[in-house]
Amino acid sequence: MLLQLKYRKKEIVIITFILLFALIATHYIYYKFKDSRNIDYNTPTLDVTFHEKSGDEINLTKVIPVSDSVGLASNAYKFTIKNNTDKSISYSINIIDNEEKTEQDDCSLSQISKNIIRFSIHKNGEKNTIYTLSNLVDGKVLTRIIKPNQKEEYTMRVWVSQNNLQTGSPLHYHGMIKVKDEGYKVAANSQ
Repeated sequence: MLLQLKYRKKEIVIITFILLFALIATHYIYYKFKDSRNIDYNTPTLDVTFHEKSGDEINLTKVIPVSDSVGLASNAYKFTIKNNTDKSISYSINIIDNEEKTEQDDCSLSQISKNIIRFSIHKNGEKNTIYTLSNLVDGKVLTRIIKPNQKEEYTMRVWVSQNNLQTGSPLHYHGMIKVKDEGYKVAANSQ
């Protein structure tokens, strides 16, 4: 009986050790993976975290013209903007051409026309707004004000609208999502 009790204690200690090791290993692997997915761009006033491995890059390399309803179900670029200050800040979300990537891929002559590139953007809890890339002025998608110490999460989807371009065309687009701090916004009393 005493020998059986001693053996049982040894089993419990070994099982506990194995479970503890598995828990620590799982925790380490999860956080390492999570950190590798989030790409941060920080300024003194704003933190911008892109939740995809591609970070702020938009790459349309497989041309498949689709309707807006299908485009709204395409892969998303998700990012979070956080105000690090105790003042309201105005910021803008922009889409700009990724000239470095275009030069690196030597594809300046095989770019998709901006008038057939469509995208949607929405903040959590809001309705999708659909734009055509060629209609943006200086790449500016929207300008908003974020309250002190608040964060806002956005989802952006990009697709090629239905047109005469054939599926599988060698044309593509390289762009970047840029969040720009537009400065402090202080409410003034009107008298």
